[in-house]
Amino acid sequence: MASNEPLLKAEGIVKKFPGVVALKGVDFDLYQGEIHALVGQNGAGKSTFVKILNGIYIADQGKILINGKEVKIRRPIDAKRNGITLVHQEVTLIPYLSIVENIFLAKIPFTKGPITALNKKEMESFARKYLELLNLRINPWIKVKELSVGEQQLVQIARALAENANIICLDEPTSALTPAEVDNLFRILRDLKKSGKTIIFITHHIDEVFRIADRVTVLRDGEKIATLEVSKTDPYEIVKLMLGREPSRFYITREKVFREEEKPILVVKNLSTVPEKIRGISLTNISFDLYKGEILGVIGLLGAGKTELGKALIGLEKVVSGEIFIDGKKVSIKSPIDALKYGLYYLPENRRVEGLVLTLTVRENIILSALKHTTKLMGLRDINAEKKTALEWIKKLNIVTPSTETKAMSLSGGNQQKVVIAKALVAKPRVLIFDEPTMGIDVGAKVEIRKIISDLAKQGLSIILMSSDVDEVLALADRILILYKGSQVALMPNKDLTRDIIMDLMSGGSTNEIVFSSREGEHMEIST
Repeated sequence: MASNEPLLKAEGIVKKFPGVVALKGVDFDLYQGEIHALVGQNGAGKSTFVKILNGIYIADQGKILINGKEVKIRRPIDAKRNGITLVHQEVTLIPYLSIVENIFLAKIPFTKGPITALNKKEMESFARKYLELLNLRINPWIKVKELSVGEQQLVQIARALAENANIICLDEPTSALTPAEVDNLFRILRDLKKSGKTIIFITHHIDEVFRIADRVTVLRDGEKIATLEVSKTDPYEIVKLMLGREPSRFYITREKVFREEEKPILVVKNLSTVPEKIRGISLTNISFDLYKGEILGVIGLLGAGKTELGKALIGLEKVVSGEIFIDGKKVSIKSPIDALKYGLYYLPENRRVEGLVLTLTVRENIILSALKHTTKLMGLRDINAEKKTALEWIKKLNIVTPSTETKAMSLSGGNQQKVVIAKALVAKPRVLIFDEPTMGIDVGAKVEIRKIISDLAKQGLSIILMSSDVDEVLALADRILILYKGSQVALMPNKDLTRDIIMDLMSGGSTNEIVFSSREGEHMEIST
């Protein structure tokens, strides 16, 4: 660290919301040129704390000092004037503006004099400088709404860099990024650190703390538990401090099993889709089968086609060739309604945008996929039946919510994901397609979601688990399908596989072979 005196110091920060104390006298210090990780379970107060530093919330008690001088931060502009900026976990870009326009917005508040007509060449040059830092090679005039979640997150980081802040707060910046993008981001953060920038890094991934941070502060239930030098601690100690108990029982590795069914439930043969207009992501000749009670892991980097495959299976991507068979019979799936008729249900990557209606209650979200079962004659809704259904799934999935009538937006990320799962299960599917089910949720919630997925497979549901988390797929999947740029690289049993082997294949690395395998122990074809 560059100085013996803190660049930023927070003392006794208290923040209260109706019915809850989010921060209980939190102290925090930050040194020039350090990367300081902030960890804790959902609800620990991490995001609330950095929002206070950035003027989004105002502390009820306590003070903030920069270079030893107390400052008042009551609005985001106050934070920016003091050299502080925040990259939110949720995307805060303007969807109908281009990448260039979103990044250039960071420059406008600091423009002296009246704003005259904007020069498009100047705007693009300004934006490209920061896009190149993030190695984001994409048409800079594409509207943000056309980008994937991961690409939008990178643009948010580019905009934060464009503000030229001294203190950059990153609220779970890797939650929507692939492993390769995380590696690239960490390279950028190390370069920023070398240049003197100071970073507060919020993450749920404990391994990231040890890859990038100098120090780590642990929050639990709104209180600061400890600040530790990363070189003098280990993941076990940090998780123990986060949870307030021994962490061993919070981890799950599923025993790999194969159901002895004569025939697969789902067979996909040579599935290809029309190229996506903006990024050109399409699927080419994807083939696999899925058995009762099996978890098939689908893994790949951003742009590999995981989401496109999930949506193609339920009729949301245009299939140009290939066949889908359910119970041995060829089917035509043109819409999610068709898919549900055959027992296929897709749980989207972005639960807050596609998975939930945040302004509706927990009850209303859970019963959305089964309204016909809770509707009386004449189309009147049976609220008591809806509450009964909601309470049943709240109990089964251990959804932490004050009541069935709580708005979905007020739940933690892990509990929002459980509501998405409850909504899917109410529809009584045979095949569940999970797209990044543990993205952006804390350690405890990840394990709960993974246990739910494992238990569903034990109960006989067939699972397609789409994830960019290699460790998650290795822990849960019976077989693993690896995609690279829309093509199938490998389909193999999850036996004697390692993280390095999978990372190499999903990165288009040393192997050019395409590996097909139906079931463990069966003949494996290799073609080049």
